[in-house]
Amino acid sequence: MDKDGHETFEEMVGPIDSPFERFWLNAARQAGQRVGNLKQLAANRLPFILPTTGPFSGFDGGIRVAVHVLSHDPLVIYTPIGGERPLNSVVAIGRRLASRRAAFLMMPNWTLERPRLIPKLGRDLAWHRERFPAHELIFLCNTEEERRLVTAVGGTAIFSNHNLMINEDIFRPLPDVPVEFDAVYNARISHTKRHHLAFDIERLAHITFSIGELPRAGNRAFIRRLQAQSPLHRIANPIIDGLAGLLPPQEINRIYNQASVGLCLSAAEGAMRSSMEYLMAGLPVVSTPSLGGRDVFFDPDYCIIAEPDPAAIRRAVETLRDRAIPREEIRNRTLAKVRAQRQELTVFLSELLKRMGSSQPPLSQWPFPEIGLLRRWATARQHAHEITTFGTARKGF
Repeated sequence: MDKDGHETFEEMVGPIDSPFERFWLNAARQAGQRVGNLKQLAANRLPFILPTTGPFSGFDGGIRVAVHVLSHDPLVIYTPIGGERPLNSVVAIGRRLASRRAAFLMMPNWTLERPRLIPKLGRDLAWHRERFPAHELIFLCNTEEERRLVTAVGGTAIFSNHNLMINEDIFRPLPDVPVEFDAVYNARISHTKRHHLAFDIERLAHITFSIGELPRAGNRAFIRRLQAQSPLHRIANPIIDGLAGLLPPQEINRIYNQASVGLCLSAAEGAMRSSMEYLMAGLPVVSTPSLGGRDVFFDPDYCIIAEPDPAAIRRAVETLRDRAIPREEIRNRTLAKVRAQRQELTVFLSELLKRMGSSQPPLSQWPFPEIGLLRRWATARQHAHEITTFGTARKGF
């Protein structure tokens, strides 16, 4: 692993005998990283240097944003944030709604507990308040420490872990599914996910996918690496032209039910959706120490924090497998914690809507849809157009 506790490229793709293939994979990876870094640099900086009005103000309209409109009147928008300038996507869409009063509920999809990020975040918050006084930014933080750091630099923040959004109707125990694996690991192809830590487990199911962190050649090498580990290891995804195809949520839940334990192996990320999916499906969890908030709903009765070492991960998996804790017990205890925190957020949102002038009664039920609808990606320009068009239609113009 590297100095940040992430997998090295060699650990991801395994030993490569051919010098030419090794050279080609490294060249493709480095070229992809350079292009990705340039795109990210532009997306991070552009929204902050454009004028708020005029012919150049629209140059950031192509930035892709995930948006869910919780309320159109008053306007309350839920959106994930991340990267080195977490407010960049909020600025991109907010620029197009500058004249409207709005509240943005911002969910960090990567931990904000990063010393280099927080001072920059404080400066960006001050910049935003000066230019968009009609917009209120509210961080829904995955940990109490994250909330403390945000408020210390002038942000408005509450503790509300992202895993509250996981749909318990999709992820649940299936009593008719036989157990075939000691563990399952649902994690994208990324050096942060440290798949190699699971290689000592005897029977293992992988659920994986790519978001473009490696070039296609690197993804294929990664898949070959997983396939070569053991005949008792299985990639649950369909493999098409050497690449992992996507699985629907219901099929992911079926794979969970074929395993005894769920794995969480990264050192840092966001709240890690699959950690909650495991618990909703009734799986105990083996995790490494981590930043990001995935441990908020863990319980020592059915969750073990193990050292990031393959032998330690295997021992922890075998310990939880042999405990044979009833799945309904894990699910029900998790749901009790989730419902209490959902109620707290629902009360907060009712008070926010009232403060913004809503004449509707307080929210009586959980107001968020399942996560696939909650995170609809489109350009900032497209989202803003839809929001504006909806508001105009309601006024009868």
